[in-house]
Amino acid sequence: HVTLVPSHPSYAVISENKRQVRYQAPIHQPLVKVKYFYGVLGSPSITSGKHYWEVDVSNKRDWILGVCVSLKCNEKWNFLRPENYQPKNGYWVIGLRYANNYCASQDAVKYSDFQDSSRSTPSAPWVVPLFMTIFPNRVGVFLDCEACTVSFFDVTNNGFLIYKFSNCHFSYPVFPYFSPMTCELPMTLCSPSS
Repeated sequence: HVTLVPSHPSYAVISENKRQVRYQAPIHQPLVKVKYFYGVLGSPSITSGKHYWEVDVSNKRDWILGVCVSLKCNEKWNFLRPENYQPKNGYWVIGLRYANNYCASQDAVKYSDFQDSSRSTPSAPWVVPLFMTIFPNRVGVFLDCEACTVSFFDVTNNGFLIYKFSNCHFSYPVFPYFSPMTCELPMTLCSPSS
């Protein structure tokens, strides 16, 4: 039974029952391009075993969810730049941007893997496009600590596998991770298959 952990005052607002998070825009701040995404951790922490939870993302145009390593979740864990969302930084996540761009964030690919080794490594994650014929209203997340995998399922579409991270190198504990990004509609934890 996963619940959301209240954070310092931020733009990610958690409901009283700790099952829902939504973005709340700053009141006294001009409209500017958002450089950070706000998120919260789930509880309890996970150190072993198999764990599954479902998240309702109905009608949201932006969201990120998955798993986060606790060591990467310091006092600034509730806001991150997009380039932070990479497995090497302790984030195994998928998300939706601009209402129809689904993607998984993998580690950045070194230019030296393809070209001259004197070139630098880009900081942005390798964004893997996810093509779906039916947009999910509910996403299932399955974490298998022993197999070192994090899998995402479209519960709306008969449990269709959306994406799977393999050979994950977890330094325990890990936590469920949720970011409503800049969409004010809520992300809601649901009882599996309810």
